[in-house]
Amino acid sequence: MLKLGVNYCDNESYHSDRKFKSSSTLKLFLKDPREYYKRYVKGEPREDTYKSAYDFGSYMHSIILEPDKTDSEFAVFEGATRRGKAYEEFKSNHEGKTIITASQAQQALDLMHLFNEDVDAAGLIQSGLAEHTVCVELDGMPIKVRADYVKEGEIVDLKTTSDPVDRFSAAKTIIRFDYDLSAALYVDAFTKYTGKPHDFIFAFLNKQSGEIGVLKASEALLENGRKKYRAAIKG
Repeated sequence: MLKLGVNYCDNESYHSDRKFKSSSTLKLFLKDPREYYKRYVKGEPREDTYKSAYDFGSYMHSIILEPDKTDSEFAVFEGATRRGKAYEEFKSNHEGKTIITASQAQQALDLMHLFNEDVDAAGLIQSGLAEHTVCVELDGMPIKVRADYVKEGEIVDLKTTSDPVDRFSAAKTIIRFDYDLSAALYVDAFTKYTGKPHDFIFAFLNKQSGEIGVLKASEALLENGRKKYRAAIKG
């Protein structure tokens, strides 16, 4: 069970907690109150329409941020499709692990090498902590945030995307998916806990082109995200 302050927990423990609200929870409340009610009030499971993309993103995070945990949390299926007897047997033999395909694994490894070769991007993942969870109270609501990577005065967020990663396109992606809400929530949570200001850095990895885009959240973007999360908190 999560508590106020720093929490040393795995992803499953973080996501299963219902006491603290996350950026995903607040975004869903703003976008689709009915779906929010079904999932977080009635406790109905959601349909994982984008599970394959989510699994790929999780694997990408793992090999860059926590490579020592990848083999214990993921299994690579060599078959051509996630269907049939062979796949079901593979799942059974790797219960508790996230299954990704061999093609996904290769694509992720290629992206990881490109990320590591990018001086600006690779330099972000140094002298800090990966998957760092902090719980605070903001505007009267218990809030949880799990930063991809955090170090002195800086929060780094890795995003896999199919969209262009130049500054203009990345800014549009941020607004479209309410990443500005997440950025503001994370900055405010870590600032409240540490008593020190934090910058928020997006690192976009394009799955098709292999391009890497690094973008620091501006004060205007953070303020826009702040308005969104405060509106969600007020209900």
